Amino acid sequence: MSGQVIELDDAGFAAGVALGVVVVDFYGAWCPPCKLLDPVLARIAADFADRATVARVNVDDYSEAAADNSVIDIPTLIFFKNGSERRRLMGAHSETTIAAELNRLLA
Repeated sequence: MSGQVIELDDAGFAAGVALGVVVVDFYGAWCPPCKLLDPVLARIAADFADRATVARVNVDDYSEAAADNSVIDIPTLIFFKNGSERRRLMGAHSETTIAAELNRLLA
């Protein structure tokens, strides 16, 4: 819970989502809707710094993490709580929507 968006790779994915509430953005550097999420996720990471982790996985570089989580479209946001997937959103979403999902998991 650093207040910054962290990058996860195939090797560190399971450990990265194992504890607490984590939202993971599966993205591609070439994807326009993914780029729209960059500032949104940065604000979410700052706002939830002491309560949740915001992470990203580049699907081109780390296809194993994407395949293991059945990610077929990007951007895909997967919300985890203590290692278990709790919710999934596909496409670019607003800061309000993402914050609401995190707040539900933290309640």
